[in-house]
Amino acid sequence: MTEQNKTLRAIVWGVGASLFLSSTFIINSLISGSGGHWTWTANLRSLFLIPILGLVVYFNKQLSPLIKALKQEPLVFIKWGTIGFGILYTALAIASLFSPGWMIAATFQINILAGMLLAPLIYKDSRKSIPQRALVLSIIIIAGVFVMQFEKVDQLDSLAGVLISFFLVMLGAIVWPLGNRKLMVVLEEKDLKLNAIQRVLGMSIGCLPLLIILGIVGYQQAGLPTLTQCESSLYSAFFSGFLGGVGFYQATQMVNRNPVAMATIEATQVFEIIFTLLGEMYLRNTALPGIFGQIGIFIVFLGISFHFWNTLNHSRKLATSF
Repeated sequence: MTEQNKTLRAIVWGVGASLFLSSTFIINSLISGSGGHWTWTANLRSLFLIPILGLVVYFNKQLSPLIKALKQEPLVFIKWGTIGFGILYTALAIASLFSPGWMIAATFQINILAGMLLAPLIYKDSRKSIPQRALVLSIIIIAGVFVMQFEKVDQLDSLAGVLISFFLVMLGAIVWPLGNRKLMVVLEEKDLKLNAIQRVLGMSIGCLPLLIILGIVGYQQAGLPTLTQCESSLYSAFFSGFLGGVGFYQATQMVNRNPVAMATIEATQVFEIIFTLLGEMYLRNTALPGIFGQIGIFIVFLGISFHFWNTLNHSRKLATSF
């Protein structure tokens, strides 16, 4: 497979993953609106994800390498599982108490920049350099994301709540690419070969200590979760955690040695905004975007289109240079 074809396939994986990842924002919004406690929202999604992925790994006869890796480097999986998954979904669950799903999805796109800006702190090889053109294109996308919010700000009840939500989602947007990229690097250094599903399962198992703490807090404050919250979290685990999370990790693994392509794969998550908006329009009767929303969406799609062009062009140059 040529470098360009591999990059194109990774982009398709990334866009497809964003469709399923958007279910997290929609389901969190629905749960918070129905009175579900945030600790169970953060806890149950990852808890349900473990048996789902466990069965997939088991029937594909890929469990032994993962068990070996967990035994060899348990602290690595606990550390990056807690950071990349535990803190992420805890932050998003709390943020859903203060802001609607569309705003959380939009703010979360800060991770597009975070992944690139963290590269010098994560990598020791050529991947530590920040691709300048990709950085500019990502800034354009983020600008479009913020333009979308102008028409909606006056609908929000509390500015303090908006700020709390913003900083929580920003925290999640940083730990998501940090956990993903850092674990891949550590596995490379330890010569532990795990695929995307094994990595997601390993990180989910690694964040179990935090999930137990969340469960204890949730039980003390609100008792056991309701059946509706359990059902919603199961759907989130399957669609967002399994189909979305594994799909996104697969896309990043396909181009993990190409920083330009990696930036584009992370940028495909802007499609979560569109999918979340469509989902909330259907499930919660959210209004169509007005002029600011339309302008913002246009800027976002302009930026992501140039991102795709830049990455495919860069991949073609890489292929001809060998």
